[in-house]
Amino acid sequence: MHAFERQRLAIEDFEASGYILDVGGGGEGIIGRMKPRQVVAIDLYKRELLESPPGPLKIVMDATDMKFLDGSFETVTAFFSLMYMKPEVQKKVFAEVHRVLQPGGRWLIWDAVIPTSLDPKTRGVIFRFEFQLPKETVTTGYGTFWPEKALDTAHYRRLAEEAGFRVGRVVEQGGKFQTFHMELRR
Repeated sequence: MHAFERQRLAIEDFEASGYILDVGGGGEGIIGRMKPRQVVAIDLYKRELLESPPGPLKIVMDATDMKFLDGSFETVTAFFSLMYMKPEVQKKVFAEVHRVLQPGGRWLIWDAVIPTSLDPKTRGVIFRFEFQLPKETVTTGYGTFWPEKALDTAHYRRLAEEAGFRVGRVVEQGGKFQTFHMELRR
């Protein structure tokens, strides 16, 4: 695996009323740490939810086939979870999130830009982080395989628009590797 040096990333608090659906909310459970009483964390893998800190409601669920009613949430988040999905799966997730969001609702996405292979001798990449949250610091890393095509902000913007979202604020952050924060509106 191609491993990048650790990058420090400040994660700002955000306003949200009602329940927040956190897609891929297992593991470190960053959004659940920030808003434990509001988060409904879904993850495909039970072990990821078991590893996450207490607080949120945790449900094993496939984000391509969510069991929530249309318009159930005003806010949805995805914190470094899209990187684990192939583009065809991401497309289905974008459609499902659009369905479960209320009209005018927003989807907040934080993720890494994943280029095609930087090193042909490796199968994938490891991104190491130090997340500075409003009340704590979390040190972790995420690894995934190299994609066939770059998973960059243009890729996610295209998926968003195809699913019916309006793309709002997009903030790209450089450093040892590129990350982004994107706000989409239904």
